[in-house]
Amino acid sequence: MLALQRTPTTSKGHSMSNTYRAVLFGPNPIAAGTEVELEYADGEYQDIVVLEAVEDTETIVRSYKRGSETEEPIPYRFVEEGIEEADGEADVPN
Repeated sequence: MLALQRTPTTSKGHSMSNTYRAVLFGPNPIAAGTEVELEYADGEYQDIVVLEAVEDTETIVRSYKRGSETEEPIPYRFVEEGIEEADGEADVPN
């Protein structure tokens, strides 16, 4: 028989650990329902999550915004992407 282990929570229902589960949704396979572990910001869920990836000579920056749901995993939706080349110029689409 399996026993369920309940994670202690705060008065706001957050777990007492420093992290929470989130899931990223976006227009590409990188964020197609990818579950990640995020840190609380001042004891609250982060409103915006910014991820960076380096590919060849480019740094790709993707932003995700928190949805209104309050149960983990907290969903984040893709907002924008920017690409910065090695020479320091950013290419941010509108």
